[in-house]
Amino acid sequence: MKPRPAILLTLVYGAGLATGLLHFGTPLGAAVLLAAAPLSRRPLLSLLAIGAMMGRVTAETAWLRERNSCAARIPAGELRLRVRLLEPVPSEGGRAFVRPLAACSGPLSVSWPRGQPLAAGLAVAVTGQWIPTAGPGGRPGGTLAIRSADASSGTPGLGARLRTALAGASRALYGARASLVDALILGRRGGIDPDLQQRFADAGLVHLLSISGFHVGLITAWLFLVGRLLRAGRSRALILSAVVSVLYVAFLGWPAPATRAAALAVVATRCRLTQRHVHADSLLAATCLMVLLLDPWAILDLGGWLSASALWGASRFSRWTDHAFGTGFIWRTLGSSLGATLATAPITAAALGTVALAGLVLNFVAIPIAALAVPGVLASLILYPIVPVAAQAFAAGSGFALHLLELSAIAGAAIPGGHIRVEPGHAVAVLPWLTVLAVALWIMGFRNTIGEAGRRLGWVVTASVWVTLVSRAPHGSGASGRDLTLHFLDVGQGDAAVLRTPGGHWVVVDAGPAGDRNDAGRRVVAPFLSSHGVRSLALVVISHAHADHLGGAPSVLSRFRAGLVLEPGAMVADARYTAFLRLLDSSGVSWHPVHGGERFTLDGVSFSVLHPIPGWSHWGEDLNEDSLVLLVEYGGFQALLAGDAGFPAESAMGGKLGPVDVLKVGHHGSRGSTGDAWLGTLHPRVAVISVGRNDYGHPSPVTLARLARSATEVHRTDREGTITVTTDGARMIVRSRGGVATFDVR
Repeated sequence: MKPRPAILLTLVYGAGLATGLLHFGTPLGAAVLLAAAPLSRRPLLSLLAIGAMMGRVTAETAWLRERNSCAARIPAGELRLRVRLLEPVPSEGGRAFVRPLAACSGPLSVSWPRGQPLAAGLAVAVTGQWIPTAGPGGRPGGTLAIRSADASSGTPGLGARLRTALAGASRALYGARASLVDALILGRRGGIDPDLQQRFADAGLVHLLSISGFHVGLITAWLFLVGRLLRAGRSRALILSAVVSVLYVAFLGWPAPATRAAALAVVATRCRLTQRHVHADSLLAATCLMVLLLDPWAILDLGGWLSASALWGASRFSRWTDHAFGTGFIWRTLGSSLGATLATAPITAAALGTVALAGLVLNFVAIPIAALAVPGVLASLILYPIVPVAAQAFAAGSGFALHLLELSAIAGAAIPGGHIRVEPGHAVAVLPWLTVLAVALWIMGFRNTIGEAGRRLGWVVTASVWVTLVSRAPHGSGASGRDLTLHFLDVGQGDAAVLRTPGGHWVVVDAGPAGDRNDAGRRVVAPFLSSHGVRSLALVVISHAHADHLGGAPSVLSRFRAGLVLEPGAMVADARYTAFLRLLDSSGVSWHPVHGGERFTLDGVSFSVLHPIPGWSHWGEDLNEDSLVLLVEYGGFQALLAGDAGFPAESAMGGKLGPVDVLKVGHHGSRGSTGDAWLGTLHPRVAVISVGRNDYGHPSPVTLARLARSATEVHRTDREGTITVTTDGARMIVRSRGGVATFDVR
């Protein structure tokens, strides 16, 4: 099959765009490519070189604009700013977007307080804290946490009044489901209950909670149908539906998935009117190119990638089922659902750490329901100020459909094996799904008959069985209902440990680092908990407020309800720590600042806080030395989790301790921790160093030498990955990539 120019042009333009936005290479390389292309004397190669160069130039221009954006120019910390609301804010507050009335460009995401509802389009002076973060590719971003807003002023424009009216109609007609309606029609997901969002994701139906190509396609199809029912000609109905779709997407602010769908409606309409047959993949590539020309940053947008890949997969696989089985609803839905799931699986595994296979079945139910709910909701909102009675009738039916969608998500999330959790961002999470996609494409080749596809499937199943039998080793976790299990997770340069008590309760001690492009709580800790079926946490312990221990905690707490959070309570002037405390307060999670001498028991496991000691003379001098140090005891087993405590804290605790079985080495093995006197008191059998790539020299050769002299077996997360210790109180088993070792406890 010959390569199609539209596909190649989109690929090279996107490649040039991505290299520029990600600062890969220099513009000089693209210029050399452009200069060398004419030497080939092939028009196609010259065109592709020009496309790559245009992508790079567009990226550099996008970065120039971004450096003048408000997100890049506003300084971190407390500020007072005058802004204009881009969308209405309800009385319950939440996420919203504003545009600063300052000498900068671009909107800002804000966290709006409760009890201060305002209409879109109003100008208001706000006081709050700007917490900067980096988005995809390092794009400046952040959140403005607003504490108060002064009296508003200004006259909202037509678009702003329409947004406010739609939001008011949504709350009047749908009550508690207004947040779900806002997500379906206006693309606002901030008000949806996090548990419900997670269930939609686990059920493979999360695409129904955002403005996607599916929604725009539904609205376009219904507009065409209504036009035909009103006796409009086919051409006029097509033009009307395409134009209204574009206006709708413009009203939404051109989100990438919806923009692609609107572009598809326009191009498809033109092809229909001119009676031209266009290759499906070329049509998809052309619409993706239109999106990139409108918004260069869409190349890094997860929603855009999922939208395009889902449409490609659905189109590719449904074409085969049409050829092999016919165009019936069941076969076409099965082909589309299978193709969309497999095509998006590598992306969701890499970015989100989950692949929802339950959607393969649930889409048979959810898609027809959504096909009725979306136009019904939209009709009710439009009719509400005109014919309230008719709007209420539409809302009654649409509300029932929304309830059915919620029930489908709840049921789908509970299906055993319906969703698979993996560690996002790692090749081991992505490669299996790329392999599955490639194998499925091989089985369902364009020219393959049902018989040929069945033969290839048989070969794949046979090979899979043999690979499973050969690679499967008779090992397990070794944990039983009477065991305590400690998992020291590989989170890079930071700390995170997860404990499972004999009674099945879960405790998290630190949650790893979080920075501009890495959140270990989202990337490692939360997927690990989900893969073990965790629904809630009995306890979360934060040793201290440094980012490599506290950073991932918000992502974990946003996914799992915690019964209690413990930490030293050292009030540090750090935006991350302040935001963490605000999150606990807004979520209603109990918080307790602990000190040495406190003790509690959970399922027969004793937790003793050894540090910080009340009245300690060094309190407040060094946050590391104020670390919460936790002793975990079960039967004869003892494990000491030292946080980042160093020599001063070790000296203060030395006389209160005896031999332990496991030591989580303090401060990632720095030279200022784990001294000879400390080791002489503890005599640990096993030492675990939680460490990753760093510029600090951790673990220090001096510290490793001290551990060697104490005859302690050392395990490191940077070399062995997650290290698991299982104990029944009489003996312990240590497992990692380095092997398995068994010890009798003291």
